[in-house]
Amino acid sequence: MQTFDSQLGKLLDSANRICDEAKRSSWNGEGWAPPIILGHVSDVDKEVWMARFELMRNAAHAHQAPPHLSWWEPDPVRTAGKYASFTIEQAVSNLEESRKEMVRFLELIPVADRGASAMHQTFGLVSVESMLSVILDHDEEHRRSLMQ
Repeated sequence: MQTFDSQLGKLLDSANRICDEAKRSSWNGEGWAPPIILGHVSDVDKEVWMARFELMRNAAHAHQAPPHLSWWEPDPVRTAGKYASFTIEQAVSNLEESRKEMVRFLELIPVADRGASAMHQTFGLVSVESMLSVILDHDEEHRRSLMQ
């Protein structure tokens, strides 16, 4: 596994690549428009990844068993409605800020908390640190969707 610090840099780079792809996108009207995709990634940063980091850390600090997680993402209809009127510039700014916030949070957690874990229905036993690869994979999936 790559070092934690290098993964943090990759989280920022990944968000930048998605934003760049969204700016270049020639959306054909099918599926989500680029601002909605960026909004989705931003919401997942806040509502999924950050929430799960806290859940895992809290369980570890309380000496509880790792929490059980399933695949969950924000409601797609709500997401589409929430970001339908966003310009690409607004969506880019929103994603850049959510990702910087996540990286700032991760930079400040103690090294011991990086190992806080959960049992994920899809990914098995995951830690705060190993979740960074899951985030990068999720980002890449959405970056590729902007290229279609």
